[in-house]
Amino acid sequence: MIAYALLMPAMSIEMKFFLIAIGAVAIFLGVLHHFHKTFVIHENFFEMKKTPMSPTHRFHYSHIEKWEDAEGSKLCLSYRRKNEVKKHTLHTGMLSKGDRERLLNDLKSLASLPAQDT
Repeated sequence: MIAYALLMPAMSIEMKFFLIAIGAVAIFLGVLHHFHKTFVIHENFFEMKKTPMSPTHRFHYSHIEKWEDAEGSKLCLSYRRKNEVKKHTLHTGMLSKGDRERLLNDLKSLASLPAQDT
């Protein structure tokens, strides 16, 4: 869009500016999405953030009561927060196969979690 706006001499200045601004925003969001990590694994917890602009969900390993790998692209967690059990579905389909297996292996390595594979 930026190249198109710069190469069209008959286009008005306002339209060129609009196309250049839209192109710059698209490039910025693409770079932001490229470097975004969906899951970040720490020693005591892991964080999940669907998009670069969405809020971060933090899951402490000690609070997770059970989990199940549903259909290979979803991870269903039951965890305790403020003395009540909550459920959350993590969509792991956006991860590469290696990252998905690493996340599942890290969860399986924790002895306190009863793994339930369906």
